[in-house]
Parts: sequence; C-alpha cells; structure tokens
Amino acid sequence: MKLFSLIKSLRLIPHILVFYTRNKKDKSLLIYERDIWLKLNRFEKKGLRGFLFLLNIFPEYRSLFYYRTKASYLRHFAKGQTNLYFHTPSELIGRGLMIWHGYGTVINAQSIGEDCQIWQLCTIGKKNTEPVENRPIVGNNVKICTNSLIIGNIKVDDNCTIAGGAVVLKDIPKNAIVAGNPAVIKKCVL
Repeated sequence: MKLFSLIKSLRLIPHILVFYTRNKKDKSLLIYERDIWLKLNRFEKKGLRGFLFLLNIFPEYRSLFYYRTKASYLRHFAKGQTNLYFHTPSELIGRGLMIWHGYGTVINAQSIGEDCQIWQLCTIGKKNTEPVENRPIVGNNVKICTNSLIIGNIKVDDNCTIAGGAVVLKDIPKNAIVAGNPAVIKKCVL
C-alpha cells in the first residue's frame, strides 16, 4: 500500500515545486490552508506528507490549490473537482477557505472573508438581470451548507451559518443561523 501511495505521489512533484517556490506571502496562505484542511478533516499528517495526502485524496483541495497558485496547468497531472467554479479573484477570498465536496458549486462573490466553509451544490452570486457589482459579500467564519443560494447585493456578516437548502436574498447580521426559502433567522448566537 505504501508503494502504491509513493508511486501515486510521483505525479505531484510539479505541485511540490509550485508550493515551495511561492513568495513568502503566497506560501504562508498555502501553508495556512493546508493546515486548516488537515485539521478540519482530522488528519494527523503534517508538512509535506500532509500536503501530498490532501492532493492525493481531495479533488476540491487540488482545485483550490490551482486557483490560489494560478497554476491550472497542474490539472494535467491530477484533475481538480469537476463543476467547482471560482469567479471571485483569489485576492478577494480570505485565507482558510474550506470546500466540502464542492461539486455543483459556483463562487461568484464580491469578497469572502477568512476561514469560511462551503459545501456542495451552493451558488454565491448575482441574479442574471443585475449588474456585476451586485454580488454578495461574505464575512469571516461563515458556513454555507449544502444546496444553499446566496444571491444579490447583500452581506452575510461574520460567524453566520446558512443551513442546507436556504435561499438568502437579504442581509444577514453577525452570529445568525438562517434557514428556509426565503431564508429567515432561526437563531442569533452571542
């Protein structure tokens, strides 16, 4: 089994080179996100072993890595998550973005804060009829659960949880848990 893992990891040598040749700022972002992914998935691996483990196991992590490093050519060695679309510039997404499963997900926000989590089948964006500026702003530490929609020129403030299947069309205050279609505040945590 270890031999198979070693052989499988050989295709990731270009990824390692990209990771270790980044400038200090970019590298600190990549290290932070690697460590967050390992922690949230409860894996004990650290450093290079953890990085290779994430790249081998999670296509969502590979997609985020390609997006952050602008190294889409690495997809020829290991494909990323299909149907995961980033339209928000990487510089406008805070560090620590965690994507759970990620398929069928569109990320088209004005900005996203730090340590956010996004599950599969989510859409964050604007209505077709609105100008491009009318996209949501997502704060820090926001959890956007499965099959949620966040649409329009709205703000989801810090520490919010968007329940699965919620359709968010209005601003959400700090520390709120929202659910439903249209989304309503179910609870505000202090």
